[in-house]
Amino acid sequence: MKIGSRQFFNSLGWVGNILLSIGVIPQVIRTWQTHDVTSFSWSFLLLWAIGVFLTFIYILADNIHDRKFQFPLLLNYLVNIMGTFYLVFAKFAYS
Repeated sequence: MKIGSRQFFNSLGWVGNILLSIGVIPQVIRTWQTHDVTSFSWSFLLLWAIGVFLTFIYILADNIHDRKFQFPLLLNYLVNIMGTFYLVFAKFAYS
């Protein structure tokens, strides 16, 4: 693999994961402001929360094993875990 193409794909990974990370933020802000959680189904929230948490654990364990950390993925899943778990809390608290 050429260095140029490696840098290009690393950049794609960073941009993609940053976009995925910030994607949850507008929903968190809107829910924080309005306390409106009626459109969230429990099955969606719980499956999403468990899914992002388990995927984060998988990525982290794999990164530790290989001693190669994929920081864009870790950032994406950390932000999504925090956002998702807030939305689960909000659904519980505001329902």
